[in-house]
Amino acid sequence: MMKKHELHKLCCGLVALSAALTVPEISFAQSGRGGDGFLFETPKVSFAFSLGYSIPNAKSDIFDFTEEQLTLEKSDFHRSYLGGEAAIQLADRLHLVLGVGHAESSLPSEFRDWVDGDDLPIEQETIFSTTPVTVSARYYLSDRGRQIGRFAWIPKRLAPFIGAGGGVIWYNFEQVGDFVDFETLDIFYDRFMSRGTALQAHAFAGMDISLNKSLFLTTEGRYRWGRGELGRDFVDFDKMDLAGMQFTVSIGARF
Repeated sequence: MMKKHELHKLCCGLVALSAALTVPEISFAQSGRGGDGFLFETPKVSFAFSLGYSIPNAKSDIFDFTEEQLTLEKSDFHRSYLGGEAAIQLADRLHLVLGVGHAESSLPSEFRDWVDGDDLPIEQETIFSTTPVTVSARYYLSDRGRQIGRFAWIPKRLAPFIGAGGGVIWYNFEQVGDFVDFETLDIFYDRFMSRGTALQAHAFAGMDISLNKSLFLTTEGRYRWGRGELGRDFVDFDKMDLAGMQFTVSIGARF
């Protein structure tokens, strides 16, 4: 049976060991250089969910038509964005990022200069959606964290990055409701629709903000280039402009 003074020595030793293990972590967190706690190795993979705002340039014939003939402005096509991504570390500061997202607007309108025979507005709805699937290279301008000894990796509070990539974008432009035949002046009901895919490229910059050892926030601004063919329902229109800005805030986890 353990004697009383031996038990006392054991308790003191455990307290001292606990303090020795705890002090470095607390002092580093208080220094402002890292998040709370540490991982046992440098994280190689992360997953994130994004919320944001998409601002299309809307610089093509089809958008000019909606602005000139219908009660829509190009700013009406600004809309919310939902997305997700997975990142894999390729080198110390370089990551491969796979992403997917979706933005959609559904806008009621009427003809600006025309009414029907009863002096009522000629109404329709315009639906515009984009779904990009992308592959990007993300480069961190400084190390994301610090390796402490052999078994501890502590994230930095802030980690800025830049990047670029490409991919495919699915798009849908649809107008449904009443329209004017400008040759006969008849009013008719119809649905005009164009769906397709187009290549896209993008560049971005942003910053990771560590919340703790595993969770982080990301703020990002991105510009996308792309143009898509319109279908047979939209004859005599040039390609649809799919370029524009996108701003997102993401919450993610690193492993």
